[in-house]
Parts: sequence; structure tokens; C-alpha cells
Amino acid sequence: MAPTLPQRRLVASYAVILVFAALFLAPLALALTTSLKSPEEITRVLSLPLSLHVQNYGVAFAEMGRSFLNSLLITAPAVVLSILIGSIAGYPLAMTRGRGGKIAYFILLSGMLVPFQIVQIPLFFMIHAIGLYDTIPGMWLVHTAYAVPFCTFFMRNFFSSVPRSMYEAARIDGCTVTGYFWRLLMPASASGLAALAIIQSRAIWNDLLFAMTLTSSDSARPATVAIAGFTSGTQVEYGPLMAATIVSTLPVMLAYLAFQKSFVRGLLGGSGK
Repeated sequence: MAPTLPQRRLVASYAVILVFAALFLAPLALALTTSLKSPEEITRVLSLPLSLHVQNYGVAFAEMGRSFLNSLLITAPAVVLSILIGSIAGYPLAMTRGRGGKIAYFILLSGMLVPFQIVQIPLFFMIHAIGLYDTIPGMWLVHTAYAVPFCTFFMRNFFSSVPRSMYEAARIDGCTVTGYFWRLLMPASASGLAALAIIQSRAIWNDLLFAMTLTSSDSARPATVAIAGFTSGTQVEYGPLMAATIVSTLPVMLAYLAFQKSFVRGLLGGSGK
């Protein structure tokens, strides 16, 4: 029996999805196989390793040292602080209907248009002057400040998707404006918060420019700076470099896999609430 038109369309859709999945997974698979190759096998890019050269992971962990822990200590607080401030700022902007609220909203959004390279040198001197250069709290401050415009933009739009009738019902029941935010709006926005947390975690975890500018010692440098150290002007240690890259991607990948449903609902504006 010949397949019907809907069945053929379904098969074609799955085929397209599989092709795109293979394209996205190919770099990760290539990095994984390279991380398990000996130096003699590195030039055979598309071949599988003849034996598992796990020593690359030992070298990667030895070179990275404390930097992996530093990335965790930088990313987690910076994500929490930036989302918290962005949510508090986005709440009144979502509730305001007048022209003043829109003007304040667009002024705040202008912070998203400023490239880091423009403020790199003044930021270096500022952080150095307040005594936070080469410290983890200094990285919290910088990442939080730079992420607030985007977090405010994201949460303002998400809060706007919550029916206003919920706010009016809460006010009738005697709930204060602050109580509505903490007791009702934030729990109802869990999917948006999860989506924003994953986006911010990826951005902060993968940051290199802030890290190279504002850290200089093993006590504060994150994993991205340690990974960059595997390359030099004369030599690139491809095996340990790929091993360190694989290790550094695991936390963000696991976070996404754990919260992927909330992530998708959050990007859709909470349509699954």
C-alpha cells in the first residue's frame, strides 16, 4: 500500500530534521573523536581513533586546574543576580502603559547595543580602581551589569504575556503590588526564568573577552582562558584542546537537557503556562 500524502510529508519532515541534527552534531562529534586521538593521528581529521588516547583528558584537567571551578563560581551567582535585577526592572515596565514607560524601556534597551570592545579599556581601569581586578566578585559585577538590559528586555516581554486579569484578581483579594510579583508573577514565569537562565549561563560560561581583560591569575581566570592557553604562536595542542572543550561544554549541555521543556516554553512566551 502506497503511503498517503500526509505520511510522505511526515517522513520528509523527519528527514529534514535528521539532516539538520546531523549538521549541528557534526562539530561536537569531530571534537570528541579528536580529543581521543594521539598526536600522530590528529592529521587524519575524519578518521576514528585507532585507540582511545585518554591522556588528552589528563593533560586538559592538569592545564585547566582551578579554572573549571572558577567558571562555576562566576557563572552561577552572575546568572542569579542578572535575572533577579532584570525581573525586578522588567516588572514595572510590563505593567506601565504610558509613554514614559516606553521611553524608559527603550533607553534601557540601548545598553544591548553597546559592544564590549568600546568599554573594554575604561572598564579595566574602573574595576582596577575599586579593587575588584582579578577577583571572582569583580566578574560577577561586570557580567551582571552587562546582562541587565537583555534580562530586562526578556522578562518584560514575558511578564507582558501573563494575563492582566491575574493581577486584577490578586489586587481584589488584597494582594499588594510587591506580593503579586513575588507570590504569583514569579512562580507563573518559571518557564521564562528557566529559559533566561540557560541563555545567560551559556553566555557567561563561554565569555572570553571579559575573562582575558579582567583576570590574570589562576585564582580567578575561568575555563575559557585556560582553553585559550592550549594555543600559541608556534604550536596548537589539538588533542588536549578538544578534550578541554568537551569538558567545558558539559555543564551547559546538561543544564539544557534538564530544563529543555521549560526552555522551549519560555522562548514561546509562556504559551505552555
